[in-house]
Amino acid sequence: MPPSTATPPPATVSPARRCLLWATLSGLLGLTLCALLPIHPQGPFDARDFTRLSGMRLEPTLIGTLVEPWTAPFHIMAGAPDFRLAGLVSVIWIIGGAAIWRAAADRRARRSGSIGTRVLRSAATGLAAGLVTVLWIAAVAVVRVPRWHLQVDDPNALIVDLHSHTYGSHDGLVSPAQNLAWHTAAGYNVVAVTEHRYPAGAFSTQTYARHATTPQPTVIAGQELGFLYQREYLPLLLLGLQADYVESANLGADSLADYVEFIRTEQRGATLAMGFTLAAPQAQVLADAGIDGFEIANYGHPNIPVKVRQAILEAAHSHGLALVATSDWHGCGGTARTWTVIHTTSPIASLSPQQKSDLVVQKLRERHSPDIIPVVAGKLGPASWPRAVFSPFAESFRYAAELSPPQVLAWWLWSAVMLGMSLQFSRMGLQPRRVFAALLLAGLGAILVSAGLALVAIRPDGHLASGFPRHIGTYVLLCGTPALIAGGWLARAAWRQRRTTAPAA
Repeated sequence: MPPSTATPPPATVSPARRCLLWATLSGLLGLTLCALLPIHPQGPFDARDFTRLSGMRLEPTLIGTLVEPWTAPFHIMAGAPDFRLAGLVSVIWIIGGAAIWRAAADRRARRSGSIGTRVLRSAATGLAAGLVTVLWIAAVAVVRVPRWHLQVDDPNALIVDLHSHTYGSHDGLVSPAQNLAWHTAAGYNVVAVTEHRYPAGAFSTQTYARHATTPQPTVIAGQELGFLYQREYLPLLLLGLQADYVESANLGADSLADYVEFIRTEQRGATLAMGFTLAAPQAQVLADAGIDGFEIANYGHPNIPVKVRQAILEAAHSHGLALVATSDWHGCGGTARTWTVIHTTSPIASLSPQQKSDLVVQKLRERHSPDIIPVVAGKLGPASWPRAVFSPFAESFRYAAELSPPQVLAWWLWSAVMLGMSLQFSRMGLQPRRVFAALLLAGLGAILVSAGLALVAIRPDGHLASGFPRHIGTYVLLCGTPALIAGGWLARAAWRQRRTTAPAA
């Protein structure tokens, strides 16, 4: 007698799953409606007064659009006026929200246990949710998925980043090739590499760009340093340095004005001041010393105090100085939100790399401030206290409002894929939530382990300024490995449960 094959009962939609389905649909509709609002919070805006700029637009990249829903947690935080504060507050909200949800779920299910046990269970759920969020954001940061690039209609405009780093800085994480690849994806055609202390990494990046077999952005050799003034260090960016430059010249300068003049005459370069560590009175001191301009927006350090920002604007106006927006990119994340657009009289396609470099430095030196426009995607700086306290809600709304139609479509398509996978897992006797949790943890772990191994594998090549990449790589491995193991364990547990609950033959 042939063995009978048990036919599993048809899958039914439980109330919980029906609720999740409606919540997903409502979320997608809300996201779509926000994206249709005519507010476009990403700009682009003029960083001096946050007015919207015409003749410029932010265009999504293809790969960024395809993976938009998976990079959303990073972009929600990255677009805040101060992404560090928004990230911290959001993680706190997620931990608290997950803990409350766990407590409510236990109450509905009437799970037994002492008050202490229930509190511990809720706390563990909250901490797990916060940890997964941090791992998710870290994974997007290390893979550096580009989201959009700046497009300018004027063919005579150069799109410039005047502040970036490689691992030639003690806190840089990327090689010269990786630095230029990221800038290319973000729409820049001129990049200043401004290493800390020693400019060797800037010159090696310049050499790499000149000898690369594929087109690369023009590289301006520069340096970031602190000039000692009245027992305080004033942060400066030196641009257009020549191969004979040595940092020790700083030690021989009698005053800030003398050093600025040395850069101007001996190096034929330009000097900018960074704003995020300045005291308001120092802006006028720097302007009087003869610098060529200020950073009015620095994405790596966006929180320029209001008084300092106003002092910078006043000093730049009184002396006719340039104001620029820079990335201060060290290798984390793929989002660019700052550019400096420099208008010229010649089509940039007709200029050689050296001509582009010389033109940028010349515009700064000659104080052609009307031709130099600092561009930002959204407001940078201190957030209002309601926006800071309610960061996950305020930034989620902003994020949805800045989505393009293809990005919204990506959300709908991925949601449909996830729904289809959920139904298939149910037919297989698996619990979808457990499988998705396993896949998420395993995926995040794999990304972090891969990135960590790449950083640990970096070896001194004469331009590596410190062991910082290897240290960060070690930490990334320590985070990614447990996540990968946990994902595998959850997948195994989900499969074993399926086998034990499957109907007998």
